[in-house]
Amino acid sequence: MRVRNPFLDRRPNSRDRDDRPPRDEDRQRDPANDDSRGENNPRDPRPPRDNDPLDIPARPVDGTGTVEENPDWGAAGQTLLRLGEANFADGISAMSEDLPGAREVSNAVAAQSEDIPNSFGASDLFYVWGQFIDHDIDLTLSGETAASIDIPEDDEWFDPDVDMAFSRADPVEGTGVDTPAQYANGITAFIDGSMVYGSDAETAAAIRTEDGKLLLDELGLATFDENGSILVGDIRGAENAGLYSMQSLFAREHNRWVDELSDKHPDWTADELFDAARVRVEAEIQAITYNEYLPLLVGEDAIPAYSGYDASVNPGIALEFSTAAYRFGHSLVSAAVERLEENGESIEAGALSLRDAFFNPGAVAENGGVEPILRGLADGVSQELDTQIVDDLRNFLFSQDGGVGLDLASFNIQRGRDLGLPSYNDLREAVGLTRAEDFTDVTSDPDLADALASVYDSVEDIDAWVGGLAEDPSGGGMLGELFATIVTDQFIRIRDGDPFWSENSDLSQKEIDALWDTTLADIIERNSDIDSIQDNIMIAYDRIGGDEGDDILEGGEDSDLLLGFDGDDTLIGGGGDDQLEGGRGDDIFVFDHLFGEDLIKDFDDRHDILDLQLLELASLEDVQSAARQDGKDVVIDFGADGILTLEDMHLRDIDSDNILI
Repeated sequence: MRVRNPFLDRRPNSRDRDDRPPRDEDRQRDPANDDSRGENNPRDPRPPRDNDPLDIPARPVDGTGTVEENPDWGAAGQTLLRLGEANFADGISAMSEDLPGAREVSNAVAAQSEDIPNSFGASDLFYVWGQFIDHDIDLTLSGETAASIDIPEDDEWFDPDVDMAFSRADPVEGTGVDTPAQYANGITAFIDGSMVYGSDAETAAAIRTEDGKLLLDELGLATFDENGSILVGDIRGAENAGLYSMQSLFAREHNRWVDELSDKHPDWTADELFDAARVRVEAEIQAITYNEYLPLLVGEDAIPAYSGYDASVNPGIALEFSTAAYRFGHSLVSAAVERLEENGESIEAGALSLRDAFFNPGAVAENGGVEPILRGLADGVSQELDTQIVDDLRNFLFSQDGGVGLDLASFNIQRGRDLGLPSYNDLREAVGLTRAEDFTDVTSDPDLADALASVYDSVEDIDAWVGGLAEDPSGGGMLGELFATIVTDQFIRIRDGDPFWSENSDLSQKEIDALWDTTLADIIERNSDIDSIQDNIMIAYDRIGGDEGDDILEGGEDSDLLLGFDGDDTLIGGGGDDQLEGGRGDDIFVFDHLFGEDLIKDFDDRHDILDLQLLELASLEDVQSAARQDGKDVVIDFGADGILTLEDMHLRDIDSDNILI
């Protein structure tokens, strides 16, 4: 299916949600900019809103009929859209035999010999969230037609006499014979929490309890059926320990909502409780994705403010998104995940290597549950976004007992050729970007340009996934120009083409705002035994904790999470953007020059002290003149030295009793 090129008509940029059109019931209706329904808004033909929360419509589980005028849009099983022309050797379905082998390309540009920390400081939770969302919006299933990957003679890891197994995806019926092959998305395209709730009725029924909750075991973890299949919304839910922890976490959040709604509405049925909880969990997933995840990925200003549902926008997943651009995350994955106690020390079992985390829920269940994993993911720095992939994914993917496994980089390259992805240059042209004329146009890294030239005869041969990863970051985010363009377009269409989008829902504006203020840190803290985790959870913070006594805790030059617990503690953030929590006791928070943007979560003006002596201020008045009330918080701006935020504080409480000058 070919769609109108979405890149030639770009909307103005804005990420400020405060600029959204007001949605309260008292606003004057403007037909040209209206979120009402029915006859008052021709863009949205659904019936007008009803204030009864029981009348909030439930999504079709498989997405069919979500968009009334085009009931197949975004539904499970629908054809992936194409942004460019299909690229097959015979114009129909044959893979090219003129390109270098997928493993040959992988060896040339994807081999990673050492840890390369992410230059944006992204946490390991960042890529786990990306995978979690991927499992909400796209799934391409392999078929049975073999297209094995050749192994080079000099390969360090794989036997050149044994090809790497690879199966082609089955094309949509009626394509791939006389017309170019097209391929289906196995799940719904909407951010509807389908990885939690399922994209078909059978799955949705299998994962529920009779009281409207989701199945969890006695440890609060996602459980399995008698065949060993995970009982969550997506078949990939136990693919690794981080993903399994996230699946369990959001099932807990659903069940928490069921309990809360049941207490408020004891007359509601199990189905009503289930649907109402799902609406809220969906909203939280959307909020985390658009408020926390996407700004770091594509830049703060890439996604325009929401302006309402648009029935003309097709939310379907583009093949170039699912098969190339959104596979950027494989480059970010770290080779190991720390498993941490609340004070930041490693659990007795130590870190979990990625190769030991594949389809191994026992690594979570038998070692403290989701908490050590989630703390470790928030603490760890992900890998740089580049063409390189750690050995655990490039040589040991799904390996058994430490043996050689598969190569995800080779799979990504081969899958692109299997599905007829345009080449890197053709895809750039298809989305309105200029073509690269030389390998140095692709990347400013001369070594990478040389590596590309060593394996591709021409810049015209570069595979889309490889070229997209090779580009320099663009637009203030991690992604290069090509992938940023595709990812931005996809997430705009997913949002604007969804009539059930939470900001367009029947919930009150007060509740919509509360849901959209929810962070991933909130979800973790209220559904686990993790008492404290950094608010800015997509950025890695080194967890440094004390004990029950009087501790002196000092951070480094990067971002830190300092946790005092009991006792009279001294917390010194150091450089970087830090989050400090003194805990119980009389605590002292010390700040020196160039301390960054720091947050104190629990400053007690009656017992705690701000030690600002190292800033060499003249008087208390210097502090008070630099301070302002920002909602419920006090913000003190020391200019080049840094900005300090005191959460849940009032300006009048900043005085000589709690400040040392």
